[in-house]
Amino acid sequence: MNADAPTPRVGFAQLKNMIGRRVLFVGRVESMDGGVVRMAAPDGSKVSIQANSTFETPFAEVQGTVVDPQTIREESHVNFGDNFDMNTYNELLKLVNGPHSALFYQ
Repeated sequence: MNADAPTPRVGFAQLKNMIGRRVLFVGRVESMDGGVVRMAAPDGSKVSIQANSTFETPFAEVQGTVVDPQTIREESHVNFGDNFDMNTYNELLKLVNGPHSALFYQ
């Protein structure tokens, strides 16, 4: 992959095709247990984050490397606050990763 290429935004459905790649993932924190943060993806699926920091709000964007179809190893994250419209973001992911992907990734 080109080093200048943008980091793809993904939901649960795209993780299986991104193993070993850096991605951006937005989700809702459901639980934190030691170094593992369990998050709900925008489509409601569950994703585990191998975390290296503390998540302080219910919604966050994680940048990390996909370990397997359900796990991301965190490099960093941004807290997104207490309110975030997951349904609208899920619709965005469908556009970004669907037939209109050329508009987002050139």
